[in-house]
Amino acid sequence: MNFTYKNKNTYNKKSAILKNLEVHEKTQQKSLYDIKNVNKNIYKKLTIDFVDSNYGNVLINEYETIVPYNVELIRTKDIKIINNVYQSKYSNGAINGTGLGDFIRGSYFLIEFCKKYNFEPKIIFNNCISKFLLHTKYNFDIEHIQPLLANINMFHSNNFKEYNFIDNKTILYPKLDLSNIMSDFVKYMMTTSVYNGNAFIYCIPYPIEDVSEKSKEYMRKILEPVDEIKYNIHQCLQQVSLNFKKYSVFHIRSGDDYLNKDNKIFLTKYFEKIKREIQYYIKSCQPANYLIIADNNEIKILLKKNFPKFKIILKEITHFGEGVDLEEEKVKNTLIDFYLLSFANKIICYSIYKHGSGFSYWCAKTFNIPYTAIYIE
Repeated sequence: MNFTYKNKNTYNKKSAILKNLEVHEKTQQKSLYDIKNVNKNIYKKLTIDFVDSNYGNVLINEYETIVPYNVELIRTKDIKIINNVYQSKYSNGAINGTGLGDFIRGSYFLIEFCKKYNFEPKIIFNNCISKFLLHTKYNFDIEHIQPLLANINMFHSNNFKEYNFIDNKTILYPKLDLSNIMSDFVKYMMTTSVYNGNAFIYCIPYPIEDVSEKSKEYMRKILEPVDEIKYNIHQCLQQVSLNFKKYSVFHIRSGDDYLNKDNKIFLTKYFEKIKREIQYYIKSCQPANYLIIADNNEIKILLKKNFPKFKIILKEITHFGEGVDLEEEKVKNTLIDFYLLSFANKIICYSIYKHGSGFSYWCAKTFNIPYTAIYIE
């Protein structure tokens, strides 16, 4: 089921709204490379060191020369509020959205940018996820601007530089490339449409600095679920006899082939690696309650057979990205997994991806949960 909004005829025409939203697009013939009044932190060698509270490592970016950028150009478009919009499709269906973790990550980048340069950040869920979130009211009629939202282009530039490991398996926060990201973002902002002082974007870069507690509080408010979901979470915990902050989670990310498709057969070698890693972890820790959260039910069942004391909840979930048509019940179940992660006292992730899992990492970051990620080849 596709949860893009109704009245599809509006997408087949260039709406009068879009025609009227080309605000100051010519921008008084200013060049994006105009370096008058550019920010003072360009042309400088820059390092950023911070401790990531989830991975526990000190992050050091090498010295980089920052490409010139002029944030004041954005203000010439009368932009006061920058909205990061999460939906299944962008550029009128030509580009797929990415996962929820990527969106949270990019929203932190935007919050950081807005705080530094005095814009107001907003976050919009333009899909059925919004039905399960408490705070979804906006200062405009979202139905009225659906043609604009459908036309959003993705900010493709990223500040990812390379993966970062210890012992070739423990995943650390990646190394970032800061040299072009701000210049690229300013140029991207100059291409956005504006409606009543609001610009609408989709961006997923890594935040440049460690996420502040104030930004986390803002994100926790945005992600607060409606009462129905809170009740469902309570029911799930009761079902497996677990309590808030009294359990740890093993999060298994087996990949999109298992999440989105009908491939449910696990290679013995892959499963044995996960089992061995879990056994090693358990032996090194005090006894605890463990909940398995995974991107498929089959691996939960296999692990339960090998670790009978582990708790599992069997519900169908979905990927929020990759252009997947969002089915409401699967969306609800996936969000419940996210909140069950947020209630844990520790998260240990095993992933076939070198980046780990944005879904569990950015949940852990937002809710200040100790986090470890292991790469499973």
